[in-house]
Amino acid sequence: MSSHSYLTRAKKLADWFVANQVTSGSDANRGRYVNMVEVRPSRIGKPNYTTNWTTGMTAIAMLMAWKRTGAGEYLDSAALACEYLKSLQVMDSRQKRNFGAIREVTPQTGNFHPRDALSAAWALLHQGLLAKDRECLARAKIFAEWFKANALRKRYPAWTFFLGGEKTYWQLGSFHGGSPLFFFDLHAATHDKRWLTVGLGICDQWMRIFQRKDGSIRIEVDPSTGRDMTGKGPDRAHLGWQVMHMYNDDFTSLALMRAYLLTWRMKYLDAARRYLDWVLRQQRGSGAFGKPAVNSAAASLIIELTDMARITGEKSYAEARTRSVAHFLSLQEVRRRDKRANGGFYGVGPEYTHERRRFLNTRTGCYALAALLKLEDKKKYLGYTA
Repeated sequence: MSSHSYLTRAKKLADWFVANQVTSGSDANRGRYVNMVEVRPSRIGKPNYTTNWTTGMTAIAMLMAWKRTGAGEYLDSAALACEYLKSLQVMDSRQKRNFGAIREVTPQTGNFHPRDALSAAWALLHQGLLAKDRECLARAKIFAEWFKANALRKRYPAWTFFLGGEKTYWQLGSFHGGSPLFFFDLHAATHDKRWLTVGLGICDQWMRIFQRKDGSIRIEVDPSTGRDMTGKGPDRAHLGWQVMHMYNDDFTSLALMRAYLLTWRMKYLDAARRYLDWVLRQQRGSGAFGKPAVNSAAASLIIELTDMARITGEKSYAEARTRSVAHFLSLQEVRRRDKRANGGFYGVGPEYTHERRRFLNTRTGCYALAALLKLEDKKKYLGYTA
């Protein structure tokens, strides 16, 4: 497929985000994107809207689209998304325990996952750096201070934090393996070595806690016993969520590659290689990853395999990426003309049932926008990269 075709696809997806973003000044959702919408042959369902992290990760991808195209509507979209993220951040300095935290969904939400809040702060950081928005940059730094003071125990982050004072939920989740990328970017922007230390500490703990000898990963671990909780959970949706993270590692591999490039310590590159080599053994003839296929991984793994191929020069990663492209592109809705659907990417629905084409969702979509731009390979980007 030509680079022009990748760019055309990327623009179509970015336009879907713009067309469906809430922009009304009288709507408290202003700045949020469509998080999920059901698409059936006879109708398109009512959308729900993005949370802190999906708003943030989409804003980062939209900044990439703006850098590639120069289209002002993409920059405006990212700026509007960051305005919503600002409304979620606790900026009352009298609340010392909460000051700088970023709520999960709305300004009234009483809890959040630090990983999700970090993704929102990551968007503020990128908006600050790329759009020269000093307030966004300052807010990203304030969040980092909150995270360092409140969300780390034994160098690994918490699962859930409660603003009302309830005990922090310290269950160990593999999804925090991608969190160092925020701290590495912040370190690059500020030259404050504390953030490099935080990021490397998370990488070290992730490697110790989650990676198995064959390269695969445990998804959830009980902190008090060290017991592997992968394959255990309260309902089908939670188990489906765990299956997703077996193949969509929340950019842990990117963080490990970045750690390697920052330190030249082979242990980080070796860990990323072990995981991606395991992934390659799971790739299907269609190019999809997982059985059933995990749609979001089709996008996230293109991003990771691209960088791994560049860093190592090993052909197996580039070849696996090439095999995955046709399946990845098949997830984009290009037949429906309705602006509520046209250009979006199919992912999981609320039950985390995989290998279905029923719900357009932003988890897959924001990763897909970054993946399309990296496949085109015309620019270097700050977002979604090792």
